[in-house]
Amino acid sequence: ASLQFAVHHLKVKVLLVLGHEMCGAVKAAMLPDEVLEKEPLQLAEALQNIKSGLDQDRLKHLHDSRAHDREAVTTNVKQQ
Repeated sequence: ASLQFAVHHLKVKVLLVLGHEMCGAVKAAMLPDEVLEKEPLQLAEALQNIKSGLDQDRLKHLHDSRAHDREAVTTNVKQQ
């Protein structure tokens, strides 16, 4: 929503989307769906949106937690 506002109302021409390791939103998005469904509607929708863009097949092969988190954040930034 922030990016859409910047483009449509502020007429921003260039966007730069960054991510960071240990992102709480990406970690939360990887929780089971039944956990996400208990969150407030807007938060649950935002987390499901992030989750839908993650490459679950690729992530399940990463056993190192830092590598897993880093790949999830990288994938999320690419989806934005």
